[in-house]
Amino acid sequence: MKRIISYLLFSLCCIIAFGANAAERKITGVVIAGDYNEPLIGASVFVSSEILKKAGSSQTTLGVITDMDGKFTINVPDGVTTLQCSYVGYESQTIHLVAGKSSYEIVLQPSAHMLDAVVVTGYQTIERRKLTAAVTKLDITDDKIGSVMSIDQALSGQVAGLSSIASSGAPGAAPKIRIRGTASLNGTQDPLWVLDGVPMTGTEIPTMEDLKDIDNIYQSAIAGLNPSDIESITVLKDAAATAIYGARAANGVIVITTKSGRAGKPQITFSTKLSYSPKFDIDRLNLLSSDEKVNLELDLLGSDYTYRENKGEVARIISRYGLTSAYKNGGWNALSSDAQNDINKLRSINTDWNDILFRGTFNQEYNVSLSGGSEKATYYTSLGYYDEKGNVQGVEANRLNMVLKTSYKINKMLKVGASLFANRRKSKANLTDKDGFTNLVYYSRRANPYQTPYDENGNYVYDIDIQGKGDSDLMFNVFEERNNTSYEQTTNALSAIFDVELRFNDRFKATSQVGMQLDAVSKESIADHDTYAMRKDKEFTTIASLGNKSFLPDGGKHTEAANTNSQINWKTQAEYRDSYNDIHEFEMMAGTEIRKTWYNSLNSTGYGFDRKTLTTKPVIFPNESWARSYPLHTKNYVENAYASFFSTASYSLLQRYTVGGSVRFDGSDIFGVSKKYRFLPLYSFSGLWRISNEPFMKDFKKIDNLVIRASYGVQGNIDKSTSSYVMGNYMNVSMLPGVTEDLISLGNPPNKRLRWEKTKTMNFGTDIALFNNALNVTVDYYRRKGTDLIALRMLPLETGFLSTMVNWASMRNEGFEVALTTRNINRNGFTWFTNFNLGYNQNKVLRETVPANQTTPGREGYPVGALFAYKTAGLDEEGYPLFYNKAGEKVTAEQLLKLNSAGASTLSAEEQRNLYPTRWRSSLSSRMTLYSYIGSTDPLFSGGFVNTFNIKRFEVVVNFIFNLKMYSRVAPSYSPTNFDRGMNTNRDILNRWSPTNTNTNFPVLMTDSKRKAEYTQYSEYPLYQMLDTWVKRSDHVRLQSLRFGYKIPESVLRTLNIASATVALEGRNLFVFGANYDNFMDPETMSNQFAQPIPKSFTFSLNVNF
Repeated sequence: MKRIISYLLFSLCCIIAFGANAAERKITGVVIAGDYNEPLIGASVFVSSEILKKAGSSQTTLGVITDMDGKFTINVPDGVTTLQCSYVGYESQTIHLVAGKSSYEIVLQPSAHMLDAVVVTGYQTIERRKLTAAVTKLDITDDKIGSVMSIDQALSGQVAGLSSIASSGAPGAAPKIRIRGTASLNGTQDPLWVLDGVPMTGTEIPTMEDLKDIDNIYQSAIAGLNPSDIESITVLKDAAATAIYGARAANGVIVITTKSGRAGKPQITFSTKLSYSPKFDIDRLNLLSSDEKVNLELDLLGSDYTYRENKGEVARIISRYGLTSAYKNGGWNALSSDAQNDINKLRSINTDWNDILFRGTFNQEYNVSLSGGSEKATYYTSLGYYDEKGNVQGVEANRLNMVLKTSYKINKMLKVGASLFANRRKSKANLTDKDGFTNLVYYSRRANPYQTPYDENGNYVYDIDIQGKGDSDLMFNVFEERNNTSYEQTTNALSAIFDVELRFNDRFKATSQVGMQLDAVSKESIADHDTYAMRKDKEFTTIASLGNKSFLPDGGKHTEAANTNSQINWKTQAEYRDSYNDIHEFEMMAGTEIRKTWYNSLNSTGYGFDRKTLTTKPVIFPNESWARSYPLHTKNYVENAYASFFSTASYSLLQRYTVGGSVRFDGSDIFGVSKKYRFLPLYSFSGLWRISNEPFMKDFKKIDNLVIRASYGVQGNIDKSTSSYVMGNYMNVSMLPGVTEDLISLGNPPNKRLRWEKTKTMNFGTDIALFNNALNVTVDYYRRKGTDLIALRMLPLETGFLSTMVNWASMRNEGFEVALTTRNINRNGFTWFTNFNLGYNQNKVLRETVPANQTTPGREGYPVGALFAYKTAGLDEEGYPLFYNKAGEKVTAEQLLKLNSAGASTLSAEEQRNLYPTRWRSSLSSRMTLYSYIGSTDPLFSGGFVNTFNIKRFEVVVNFIFNLKMYSRVAPSYSPTNFDRGMNTNRDILNRWSPTNTNTNFPVLMTDSKRKAEYTQYSEYPLYQMLDTWVKRSDHVRLQSLRFGYKIPESVLRTLNIASATVALEGRNLFVFGANYDNFMDPETMSNQFAQPIPKSFTFSLNVNF
């Protein structure tokens, strides 16, 4: 019996031991990224609950994540035959276990519809499924870049909520970019650009009033970056995304991620783009022909309109024959036959100024890159050259780029990287006079059609009708200016980034980054003695005490300027992330950042310049006032420092619910008087609910993704134009004859409470994906309120100051965004994708004041770009404009403004601002002034519409962009009191009021012989320019690009050792449909007569990968 019991116990032990060994199986392996050929850290390897149940296991969950080498070890029950492997942004994979095999290499391929599942914010890399913020990621491809010189020019119509308006069509000219409207009244309004984690600094875009240098390149922070080196762009919009950037984030953030090397064999990429841009067609300007211009000059000379009556070739011909009085009395028949013949000869001359001033151009771009690496080290290097000729003769730009990037994995824990971005940019432009009259785009409107640049002997023929000082006859010839003037700007830019990553394990890592930026800009302009620019300087410096001579020495003018803009940025942070049973996920990050910026400039001007000897002559100024007006040397230096502390945290539950938050403290020496205001606390908190992952959604098979998001936070902004300290200007003033005193004129009082501007942002959004991701929709609603904005505030007179800049104004932006992506067709080698985005933004200034002497309405209650104009009521019986008074009656300007005999209004500035017609009270506003609010210079709606067709190896991309409900104030077609008959104009002048042409809205040409008060008001004050006639809708829809691409078959390329190659033809800016831009060449630039229109271009491109 004992033997039997012992045998049974022994057998039971063997069974238990055998069963224990057979119950589990140890599986090891590594997970590799198919696109990078590198280990994936944090990939999930698990057994599904259904498989566990079938295997008879009591466990409900079983899984591990890969370590820093992408490796994993998992013990699975014996009955388990498959494993699952997943990683965000990659296709999940099922691994079938083979008997006797315990080690596996799993290669995950990128997901076709989740390629942007990882979003780079500059501080962190966040999985799309956990993203609670309003963010748009844009992969940069050839069809998006096209033939543009800078990446900021390619963003128009690509991102919902981002509006991009071209300031000029000149080579490299930066557009005006706004993300969800304008956040500041006087501070920085451009978005923050971030390059591979380093915020960049750069000069801001100039105002439209900058006439003299409008053709030159104006630098945005990333002007020198080659678009071909960019992998992707991420636009951060709401506070949840941007608050981590602190006091520079109120205008939105644009994060640029550049290309990097990948493990694998070396890859060589070569690309080239050859573009042709046809010359402008100025027929849209509707200018007078020679016959029309001659008739106009004859008509005006015989009338009582005497303003500059000696101008124009017709008046000069008649004057040479001594027949001016005879013509005024007897008309055409009073002229001699010789005079008539000379005048009629002008009719037969129609100079093609379009051909003289503008040109068709060929532009070129070449790029080559080398990349590759191993598991321990990667590298990427590239060279690029871009050359663009402007459509305006003499305007051109080029850029030479070099990029060097490398990363090295020293061991399992430590990884270092270094990047170097270097570029050299040169631009050339025409040197225009100080008033911009000889800017060639402007001159194309003013050059007489009968004017010729050369006579029959090849000598210069001078235009003496171009405006100078008074009625002087300064001589201008476009070819002389081209030959004897020059303007050149050279920029040498260098950015270096050094990264260190210390990964303690797969959950915790620390990183440090140092970024350095240096932009050195030099400008040189030369005007020789025989130039209009120099003649004009001499004219303006002619004084009676010197015998009506200029105090400037004989010779030309040489101006040289040099400025440097540099910064150093150091950032250190630590990140921790963990997950528990795929139920709880934590992410935390904390760090600090220190930044210092330097800016200095030096300008030097010399007169009496001689190109042969490269020397100048001394200038003897008559007095101190003239010396200040014509400074020979100026220098400027600015230095600022910033310190920041920041932290973020997020928590996800069941991959359905995520909450997150961030906090940042920014400090700066800009606000250094009161310690209370040195540091600005900024924060955000947000959350999302992934409804599509809820159990009750299992039956909704058509819904792939359904998320709702919400966020709230505070961002900041910097206004460097103000100071908390007393500021003054040094002056040397003549107190008594022969006695001067040094003094400082105070500019502003102290303000120890000067502080950062703040923007509070609320955002609600939803992301929807349907029909196996065939339809993706993102909708966001936002509301942004800017407070503590720095703006003008009037002061009591007893302070000794009229006004100062303080934190007290406020502004609101409110709107929505829609982004739609559809996969319309995908069958038999044919695909059709559509991308549509729409942004709506309504801006309103909530609190602002105006100077006491301002006669125009303030912006309070209206957009920051508000345009006000006098509401006209037609013309009276003498052709003068009529207006509505308070009672709604039609009145003249004299009656409305209560003009005195000198033509000035007897109303106070406040009375002029607060006048309103009672008939408009009910329909508009009780605050409605005499001025009518017409609209805003910023679009109410903006967006784009892109269709992409792929037919086997062919690709067609059609890209439309639009900006709607925007307005521009344009220059009047002519002045009714100061119309210069010596220059050309458009045909509106032919439709002016006259006794025989009363059915028109264009007023009569006025003289001072009658209604003198009104004549003076129109002549000396801006009343005429402020009429609603000159505010026009500038809505437009533009065919931004039309691209045809073809992938060359691999069988053809294999013999040449080429991996792939693509050729494409692209037309850019082919058509524009505008609301009303008659007399202008482009609706985007119609508000500036000095800006080049946006050019049309046709590009052939070749992209080869070896």
